[in-house]
Amino acid sequence: MNKIFFFILSLTLLSCMQPLEKTTSTQNYVVRGTINGEFDDYIKIKYKDQLDSAQVVNNAFLFEGTVTTPTAFRFRFDSVTSSEVFYLENDTLFFDIIVDDLKLEDEMFKDFVVKQLSGGKTVELKAYLTEFLKSTSKSKRNRDLILDKMDSLIKAHPNHDYLGKILSEISMNQTLLYNDIKSLVSKLDVDKLNPQDVEILEKYQHKRRKYQIGSQIPSFDLISITADTVDLKSDFAKYNLIQFWYSWCETCKNQQEELLKVYQDYNFKGFEIVSVSLDTTREDWINSVSEQSLPWKSLRVKNGFTGELPTELGITDLPQYYLVDKSGRIIEINLSIDELDTILSALLN
Repeated sequence: MNKIFFFILSLTLLSCMQPLEKTTSTQNYVVRGTINGEFDDYIKIKYKDQLDSAQVVNNAFLFEGTVTTPTAFRFRFDSVTSSEVFYLENDTLFFDIIVDDLKLEDEMFKDFVVKQLSGGKTVELKAYLTEFLKSTSKSKRNRDLILDKMDSLIKAHPNHDYLGKILSEISMNQTLLYNDIKSLVSKLDVDKLNPQDVEILEKYQHKRRKYQIGSQIPSFDLISITADTVDLKSDFAKYNLIQFWYSWCETCKNQQEELLKVYQDYNFKGFEIVSVSLDTTREDWINSVSEQSLPWKSLRVKNGFTGELPTELGITDLPQYYLVDKSGRIIEINLSIDELDTILSALLN
């Protein structure tokens, strides 16, 4: 009797330990919709390398087909105009498309507004993950939260285009570090994802690999307020925060006041801040620096985001923070301000 009991108990435990149900290998999709406004006889959708068309009858259209995984698609209206990304999956998706005439500088254009009314689990997944990432700011302490969340979702949906897209964005923004992304990528069915997202992942992982914590940032020529060429690493203190920002970044400017407090507490102990602007226009940079009147060094990258330094480090999202020592060795990346204060307290007190 005891053996039977333990056998049943072990089966129950095993069932509880099973991962979330993975997406099925066949996705039978239906895309229905209505079009309000003047439109052609056919409407098209583009996914991967395919372009499908459906006839518009009485302002209504219907697509039916099969994909092997939840797959990103767009409505394609002409050679240059398409909708935002939606996802073909094992469900019926309903859309409403409004077509209107738009006048721009004496020329008339067609304006297309596409709204997904219902259908598909990806809508819920997108809303959930968007809200989670929005409320979970970039910081050292939040990395594990984001890593665990992405890990559980990827285990459940290893071939979902949307998760591949989000992971490519997280890699670009350095919300997670190199080894975290590497771990998540190993659990994705990469061959089933959007090739563009995979390409972005590979590109930015290549950059991240060279500039992990413990790696050294090389010298780069930047522009000073007086228009002189200055080496990024010249006059480095014992510990330095390299702050990447630009004048139109409100988050960057809002964090300057918090950084000022940290600077005042630790500057005399061997801490320095180097602000590196990615403004393409010198006037915007100068006006912003003058307006804030901050005590630390401010430099600018020639050509902004496309300049040598941000291109080499893969800086696309601002603000970005690198805490480095006197030689330029990376100690931490994208700390919150209070985390920076804690680390400096340990290093300098």
